[in-house]
Amino acid sequence: MGVALLIVGLLIASGQIRKIEAWLIDRGLLGSVVLEQGILDSINEPPPSESGVDIPNFLRQSFPRTDWSRADPAIADALSGGPSKDGIPAIDEPHFVPISSFAHPDSVQALVIEGSRGVKAYPYNILIWHEIVNDTVDGVPVAVTFCPLCGSAVVFERVLPDGEISTFGVSGGLLESNMIMFDRTSETLWQQSTGQSLAGKHFGHRLPLHKFQLLTVGETKAQFPAALILSDSTGYARDYSRNPYAGYDESEGFYFSPSVTDKRYPAKDIFVAFTLNGTPVAAPWLALENGRTYSHTVDGHSVTLAKADNKLAVTGPDGSDIPFYFEMWFSWAVQHQDAGAVFDPRGQ
Repeated sequence: MGVALLIVGLLIASGQIRKIEAWLIDRGLLGSVVLEQGILDSINEPPPSESGVDIPNFLRQSFPRTDWSRADPAIADALSGGPSKDGIPAIDEPHFVPISSFAHPDSVQALVIEGSRGVKAYPYNILIWHEIVNDTVDGVPVAVTFCPLCGSAVVFERVLPDGEISTFGVSGGLLESNMIMFDRTSETLWQQSTGQSLAGKHFGHRLPLHKFQLLTVGETKAQFPAALILSDSTGYARDYSRNPYAGYDESEGFYFSPSVTDKRYPAKDIFVAFTLNGTPVAAPWLALENGRTYSHTVDGHSVTLAKADNKLAVTGPDGSDIPFYFEMWFSWAVQHQDAGAVFDPRGQ
């Protein structure tokens, strides 16, 4: 044990530990434990928190610029997912090609944004390796995000509460298996599935959602033949034909078990989620039938869900579009257990 500690200590001191982590990431071993974390945690006791919240050591060390005097108590339960800050590299300079040149199966899912200047698709086979793509659509800066461990696909606008435009990165931290993001301007930490700030300058704020659809590449080709799709030429050496989490979606197990398990639905079923007058609402995605329009009432407020060609429109009582996102059941349920409402069209 003493020899092992000495070796790891030398790797940390020399910086070689980062090369080893990069090697593990490149080969899809994303669930591996960050090698230096146990050593650092055993050496350093966490300093007193200005906010009264116990901030995990790995976050304090990775984010010295973060204002830890403002923090959500939930962040005390954050875990290191393996790769360190930016160990999973966000794509900041995305390149696009005609969707007809996509070299992978048409069954690959993609986040699709329809803009007035064209349609862009961000396929899962790339998102699963990078988790965030910082892009601009119709002049609007957006962060296209995906967390493989909880299936949460969300597009945010990259405008911070003070009006600054920032890019976003992957922190290396997880909360209930959900990615913790950070903005590079203030290094505020944000929960990816909700867009809620967890700690930092912008604590108490939520990132605005941007509309998108979840389609397969084949469906996108059929509906938007002139669409552009994110290119494999990302600047990173990754095998975009391979899924580093192969089998995870179909299994009943977790890399990081959630604190609450809601047995009403299979844990990894995909739900579409939105907020209606402050109430989180979720519906099982595959239970919504194409060509159907559903009406639902939550706390006296009505909402309409219309699905056609696997594209969804959610409309509020005033006729306005309500943005939505996608997430595995267990992830939505653990966050909204007490306050959320579920709409299951199979009960109508």
